[in-house]
Amino acid sequence: MTDVTAGSVTSDHNPATEFSAAPMPTVRKILEVLGWFAVGLLVLTGLTAIFGRTGFMIGALSEPIANPEEVFNPFEIRYYTNSLTTFLHLGPGFLVMTLGPIQFMRGVRKKHLGLHRWSGRVFLLCAVIGAFSGITIGVFDPFMGVGGQGFNESMATAFFSAYILFCLCMAYSRIRRKMFGQHREWMIRSFALLLAIATERLMLTALQITTGIDIAVLFGTTFWMAAVTNMAASEVWIALTRTPGNGARHWKDLDAKATA
Repeated sequence: MTDVTAGSVTSDHNPATEFSAAPMPTVRKILEVLGWFAVGLLVLTGLTAIFGRTGFMIGALSEPIANPEEVFNPFEIRYYTNSLTTFLHLGPGFLVMTLGPIQFMRGVRKKHLGLHRWSGRVFLLCAVIGAFSGITIGVFDPFMGVGGQGFNESMATAFFSAYILFCLCMAYSRIRRKMFGQHREWMIRSFALLLAIATERLMLTALQITTGIDIAVLFGTTFWMAAVTNMAASEVWIALTRTPGNGARHWKDLDAKATA
C-alpha cells in the first residue's frame, strides 16, 4: 500500500518547483479510477441523449407537419422549429463526447502526439459550435419559455456556455504559449462543463423519481446543480494534480519519483 504521507518530490521548498499535492498519491489513484468511471457514465448518458434526439429529428422531419404545436410537446417543439441549430448541436456534441476523453489519455499524448493535437483541434471547434448552438436554443427558446419557468434554464445556459467559451479560449492561448499545465487545466474545466448536460439528465431523472416535482421547475434548477457539481469536481482534480513549472511533467511521473 502506498503511504499517503509520502514527502514532497523535490528537496527544496520553492513553490515554483515543488509538487504542492505530492503527499496524496493514494488519493489521486482512487480519484482517477472514480473519475474515469464518472466520465464513462456521463459520456454514455450524453451519447444516449444525442442518439435519441437525432432519431426524433429524423422522424419529425421525414414528412411535413401542418401544425407542429398539435404534434409535439413544449420540450420537443423547440428542437423541431430550430432544426438546423439542433443538428449543429447534435453533430458537434457527438464529437465532443467521443474525442473529449481521448484528450486526457496519457498514452495518447505520449505515443501519438499528432493524434492528440488534431483531435484536440476538432474538439475545440466542435465545442465552440456546440456552445453557440446551445445558446441559440437554450437562451432564446428555452423549455417553458423565456417569460416563465424557462427563464432559469435560459440564464443557466447563457452563463455556463459563456464560461465554456472562455475556458476554450484560455486553453488555446495557453498551449500556443507552451504553458502545458495551464492548457491542461483549462481543458479539464471546459470538458467538465460540457459533460454537465449529461449530469443534468441524471439529476433530473433522479429528482423526478424521488420528489415528484414537475419537470418545468426541475429543468433549469438541475442545470445549475449539474454545472456547479462538475465545476467543483474539476477544480478538486486540478488542485490535486497540478505539477510545478510549466506543467509538462505528469503527476504520475512525480508520484513514481516520490515513492521510488
